[in-house]
Amino acid sequence: MRRKNRKWVAIAGLLYLFVMWSAYRWGIAQRMTDGNIFDRIERESSAKRLAELAQEEAAQPKPMGESRLTAAGPAFMAARYDAAHVVFMVAAETESRFAASSNVSGKPVKIPMPLKGAAPLAGFQELWEPDSQSLHFFPEIVQKTQRGEQWFLNLSPDSTIPVVIDRAVIAPMGCSLSMGFLASVPPEQLAAFAASSQEYLAVRRQAVESVDPPVMAHIAELREWKPSPATTTRIERQLTERMKQEVERFDARLVANDGSPGATAGESPVGHAQPRLKEWIHADRGLMRGEGLLDYDVRAFRLTPDGAPRLFVRARWKLSNAPVFLMSAWFRADSFGAESMNAGSVTASAKNASVRPNSAQVEAGTVLLSADSSWSLLLREGAVTGNLGDRLDFQTILNEFDADHDGWAELLIHSDQGAATTITLYHYSDLGLAPLKAQFRRDAQAPEGCVDR
Repeated sequence: MRRKNRKWVAIAGLLYLFVMWSAYRWGIAQRMTDGNIFDRIERESSAKRLAELAQEEAAQPKPMGESRLTAAGPAFMAARYDAAHVVFMVAAETESRFAASSNVSGKPVKIPMPLKGAAPLAGFQELWEPDSQSLHFFPEIVQKTQRGEQWFLNLSPDSTIPVVIDRAVIAPMGCSLSMGFLASVPPEQLAAFAASSQEYLAVRRQAVESVDPPVMAHIAELREWKPSPATTTRIERQLTERMKQEVERFDARLVANDGSPGATAGESPVGHAQPRLKEWIHADRGLMRGEGLLDYDVRAFRLTPDGAPRLFVRARWKLSNAPVFLMSAWFRADSFGAESMNAGSVTASAKNASVRPNSAQVEAGTVLLSADSSWSLLLREGAVTGNLGDRLDFQTILNEFDADHDGWAELLIHSDQGAATTITLYHYSDLGLAPLKAQFRRDAQAPEGCVDR
């Protein structure tokens, strides 16, 4: 390179470096503070998806008053005892009924039973009043509840009355003891108490705050509602479809758990053999082929602000006259479905559905909302189930309430679990029943079968 050109080359190099440095500084100044363009696109996509999910959740029908019910504290099942009293348990299975040593010391006094018994599903046929020496061993809620304290009793969706704690009581329940209270109805409330024919009620320490303004949903059982043939066919078809889905899920679980320590530990003793994996797989294949005999019953209720009937269905499938699948389900039905068929028991073969109504009418009229087949899993797992499935009483709605008057019902439901029964207060939702915590559980085992623990 000639000497006279070196100066211009140096100047050009310096200019190039200055331009590159300036571009670098400009790029730093223009950089996004919240990351690069790809991060920004990902964040915007995530925000959009979250907004869509929020809209979908907001569009779902759901109860409005769960927070109000929770704020009032736990609700307990209360059973009518006589013309002026109710009894309810607040602590179940506190200790063994026949334990060698017991916290129920002293001399408890047996409370005379009324001449006319009530609420047989609660099992309060034998009540004892503990003496003062035993009370300090009892659960905290029993110790802190004083005689004369006022609680609030739900009789029906539109009727709540105060009751007054009379005394603490002990109730033997199978192999264990439960503890609770006998409460009296004030004289000025006796007429309202007598006017209600319900035997199973709900009681809380505090009254539930009412929504403002109250929603007049007229929650009740629709005893005159009758399904049309189209509705009946739609119910049967959806029940069978859901049953087959559940059978596939249960069988996959049984196969996966076969031979596991938990499965073999649950083997029944001699004399109490239960059908095992191969037998259940064979039975379930029969159900999948449509060989099961389906029978069910239907009860209609008004439980929601929209006023459309909700159908409570208890279904059972039999093979060789033995129950092999139990399920309860909730349907939404339009009022046009109330035409001709009695809403009581309906019996039909699951493989002989010959009625084919107008498809548009059926689709609009009856929709399966939720289902529970937990009893079928109990049968397949070899649990002690007693007479479970012999009748369609494995689950029963005992009463309906609307404590906060928001138009969404609370349901008091009895469920047979084989070895025990439960009575639980649920908050109804089209997405499924939500338990309101305080479940009443009754051990179904006879006292003579109890072993001292």
